Amino acid sequence: MQHNYKLSTCLFLFICLSVTGFSQTVKSYAVMVKREGTSTPVKLVWDKDNTTNSYNVYRRTLGQLAWGSSIATKAASDTFYIDNVTSGTYEYYVQRNLSNGQRGHGYLLTTAGVADAVKANRMLLAIDASYVQPLSTEINQLVKDLVADGWFVDTIHIKRDASVYSVKQRIAAWYNTYKNDLHKPQQLYLLGRIPVPYSGVIFPDGHTPDHKGAWPADVYYGVMNEQIWTDNVANFDSASQARNRNIPGDGKFDVDYLFPDSSSLEIGRVDLTNMPAFGQSDTQLVKSYLNRAHDFKTRVFVPNRKAVVDNNFGVMNGEAFASSGYRSFSTMIGSENILDADLLTSIKQTSHLLAYGCGGGSYTSASGIGTTSNFVSDSINAVYMMLFGSYFGDWDNNNNFLRAPLCSKPMSLASMWSGRPHWNLHAMSMGHTIGHCAKLAQNNVDGRLLTPVTLSGYFSSFFPSYVHVSLMGDPSLRLFYNAIPQNASATPNTDSTTFNLTWDAVPGAVGYQIFRSLSPMYGGDAIASSNTNSVSISNVFPGVNYMHVRALFVETSASGQYNQLSLGAAVNLTGGVSAVGLMGQSIQKMDVEIYPNPSTNYFTIGGGIKKAQLQVFDITGKLVFEQQHINAFQAIQHNLQTGVYIIKLTQTGKVGYKKLLVE
Repeated sequence: MQHNYKLSTCLFLFICLSVTGFSQTVKSYAVMVKREGTSTPVKLVWDKDNTTNSYNVYRRTLGQLAWGSSIATKAASDTFYIDNVTSGTYEYYVQRNLSNGQRGHGYLLTTAGVADAVKANRMLLAIDASYVQPLSTEINQLVKDLVADGWFVDTIHIKRDASVYSVKQRIAAWYNTYKNDLHKPQQLYLLGRIPVPYSGVIFPDGHTPDHKGAWPADVYYGVMNEQIWTDNVANFDSASQARNRNIPGDGKFDVDYLFPDSSSLEIGRVDLTNMPAFGQSDTQLVKSYLNRAHDFKTRVFVPNRKAVVDNNFGVMNGEAFASSGYRSFSTMIGSENILDADLLTSIKQTSHLLAYGCGGGSYTSASGIGTTSNFVSDSINAVYMMLFGSYFGDWDNNNNFLRAPLCSKPMSLASMWSGRPHWNLHAMSMGHTIGHCAKLAQNNVDGRLLTPVTLSGYFSSFFPSYVHVSLMGDPSLRLFYNAIPQNASATPNTDSTTFNLTWDAVPGAVGYQIFRSLSPMYGGDAIASSNTNSVSISNVFPGVNYMHVRALFVETSASGQYNQLSLGAAVNLTGGVSAVGLMGQSIQKMDVEIYPNPSTNYFTIGGGIKKAQLQVFDITGKLVFEQQHINAFQAIQHNLQTGVYIIKLTQTGKVGYKKLLVE
C-alpha cells in the first residue's frame, strides 16, 4: 500500500504562498524545445535564458524507461543541439542547470524521418445508463466517430447507484478478455455520472486539515492490481467536506500514490453533473459536449494554432506551475505562438488550440483567471485547458472550476489540473492522444519516466503518480484532425465478390487507406491502400462488410513530421455467397476450435474433424498456409509471422471459420 503522510506534510507549501528572491522566471523552468526543420540530422532548438549555467541533453528510444547518461553538455549561451541520427524515433530531455542550483525541464518526441501514424486499439465506453435513451443520437454519433478513427469500441451501461467495486469488476473483465487480443485494451471513456472512486489522505493543493483526505481517483479503474486498493488504514476525518473524510470501511481506499503500480488504461471522464450555474441539466450539457467534440473531430471547428498562458503565481521555489504550459505548448506549435496574456480575454477574442491558467483558487475560481460563472457567460474558444489553483483539482463538487470549461461553449473539450504534478503533453505533437498523456501523468514518478536523475533538494513535479490525477474530457482527442473523404461509394461486380470503391479526392492527402471490419463497432484492419481516389477490393466477406476510407496526411508540428489518418468515410458493402468469406461471423456451418490461441509455432483443431482441408488467410485475404487431410487434435506446425489470421476448414461439404492470433 502506498501511503506517506510525512512526505506530504514536509514537502509541500500552501499554493497561496509565493516565494520571491530568485531572478529566474517561470519560463526558466520550462525549456521551450522544438525541432528546427524536418530533415536529418535532428536539430533541437530552445529559447535563451540568462540565468542558466549549462544544459544537459538526454535521449532515449521510444518505449524505454531509462534515460541513461546525457549525450551532450551545452554551454549557457547555447540554444540548440544537433543529433546526428538518420533514422528512428526518439524522446529528448533538455535539462537546464540554473544559477540558483535548480533545474528547468523540456521534453520533445520526434522521428528522424516521418513517424508512422499512431494506431488506435480498443476502447471501453462506459455510459451512464440514464443517458442511453435521451442521448441515443449523440452516443451513436460518438461511437461512429471513434470507429471512424480506428477504435475498436466496446460499451457497457452503468447505473449511477452502482458500487465502484462492481464497476471495476466489469472493467477488469473486459480488460482480461482482450488483453492478449491483437487489438488490446487501451482507453476507458467514462461518459456521465459513472460512480466516482475516492482514495488517499492527501492534500495536493497544500490545504490541511480542511482539504486533506480522500480525493476523486478515476485511476482506480485503470490499475488492475486490485490488492493495493484496501480500505482499512486511512483514518482522517478533519476535512471540511464529508466526501473527503476517509476512515476504515467507508468505501474509500487507502492508496495515496500508485508507484510502484501503474495504470494500464488511458482514462478520461465527461461528467457534467452538479453544475447548476449553467442553467441546464447534465443531460443537456453532455449533449452539447458530444456535439462540440464531433465538430472538432470533423473540422467544423478548426482553432488557430495558438496558445495563451496566464500565470498568476511566481516561481514558487522552483515548482513553476505555468511551466507545464510553456514546455508542452512549445513542442506543439513553437514558443513564438505562445502569448502571455489574460486567458479569458484572449480566448474570447480569437480561437486558441491551447490555454494554461493558474492562480490562487477555490472550488469555483482561480485568482486572476475567473470563476465558473465566466464559463457560463463568455465564449471559451480554447480546446485544451490546463488549469491550476487550490481546491478545484478535487473536481467532484458543485460548479467545479476544472469541469466548467467542458460545460461552456463553444469549444473547450479537455481540462487538466496541471502543476502538482505537471502534465507533459509533448507526445500529442506526434499524433498521440490526450489520454496517452493522462496515463503518462498518472504513472510518472521523478527518476523513472521523465527526469533522468534525482535532484538533491528539488523535485521537478510534486505529488507524482498520486491518485488525484484525472483527465476531464474525451481521452481519444488528438491535437489535429484532417479532412475526411466525401461521397465514398462501392460498386459491385455481377456476383458481388469484387467492389470498386470511389470517393472525392481530398486536397493535401498523400494517399488513402481502406479499413474493413465485420462489426460496426470496430475500426477494423487496413486491407488496401491507394494513391488515387479509387481502389478495387476483391477480398471481401460474404454478408455485410463495414469499410472506412481514410485519407493519409503528413502532419507537421513543432516536433517534426508524422503520418496521420483522417477519420474514415464509412461505406458498407455486401459480399456475395462466392466471396472469400473468411470470417465465421458471416458464414459458419460447423464449429471450429483451435488450441492454443494465441499460437506461437503450432496449433491443433478440436471437435469432430476428419480429413479436412485447412486454409489460413491473412487479414488482406491472401492465402498464406494450406494443408490437406487434417484430423482432430493433430499438431499443425507453422512459421506464420506475428499477426491475426483466419482459419478456414472444409470437410465433406461443411465449412467453418475461426480467428487465430499468432504471437
